[in-house]
Amino acid sequence: MINASSPAVDNPFPGLFVDTQWLEAHLHSAEFRLLQIGGEKYYPQVHIPGAALLSFKDLITQRDGVPGMRADNGFLAERFSQAGITLDTPLLVYDMGNGMDAARGVWTLASLGHPALAMLDGGLGLWYQENRPLVDSPPPRPTARFLPRPNPEWEATVVQVMAAAQPDQTTLLLDTRTPQEYLGLTVREPRGHIAGARLFNWTDALRGPQDSRLKGQEELLSRLAELGMIDPRQEIIVYCETGYRAAHTWLLLRQLGFSRVRLYDGSIAEWRLLGYPVVAGESPR
Repeated sequence: MINASSPAVDNPFPGLFVDTQWLEAHLHSAEFRLLQIGGEKYYPQVHIPGAALLSFKDLITQRDGVPGMRADNGFLAERFSQAGITLDTPLLVYDMGNGMDAARGVWTLASLGHPALAMLDGGLGLWYQENRPLVDSPPPRPTARFLPRPNPEWEATVVQVMAAAQPDQTTLLLDTRTPQEYLGLTVREPRGHIAGARLFNWTDALRGPQDSRLKGQEELLSRLAELGMIDPRQEIIVYCETGYRAAHTWLLLRQLGFSRVRLYDGSIAEWRLLGYPVVAGESPR
């Protein structure tokens, strides 16, 4: 979905999650750019050819006591400009881990109006395991000016979350944390989940602890259907502790065709600070 205020850009990607085979086949294409999120220590020794680098810490800030919030628009515009990124160039994002950094980067860019984004399924780890091309020198950094066009459709405010937590609401809340956090079996408060939220541990989307690629589409859709997520037009709000894990599920849901998905950036960290109540146990309410 493209925000009406976003520039018209031809999207070359086959989906929001791109596999390594597709990327290698299109590695030298001028139709898109590559961005590595994190891994500053290793980037000078090894990265995918053509990839610019951005530190994950540049994506987030502490705001009003809430950690992990999206950084200020002006700061992000400066950092993206320095990395040679603009809104009119499609961007493929990857990281060195299990995809959370890359997904958070994609959500950040989408919330600022970037219309053509994808992430590399399996990341640099899989790319390396498959012995695909790697380099140690950074690419030329083109002159760029990133001009944010904030797109509020991808973000949920605490007011919207409070409304969704009320009984008989059609907006679905999805908690992407661990079962222990959802059930309230943690030392740290708040012990439980936001009222009405259903549990989808974000790692349930992955093939395994050592394989961060997505499971098959039919398996994922079947799991979501068990949670009552069938209508692709249903509005969904995802959250976790700081919006980090939830970003991966936000992207996953969009990949599976759900078009009205918002991420609660403040997540439980903000909910805790505001002193709002939670529900413990297996039942959403």
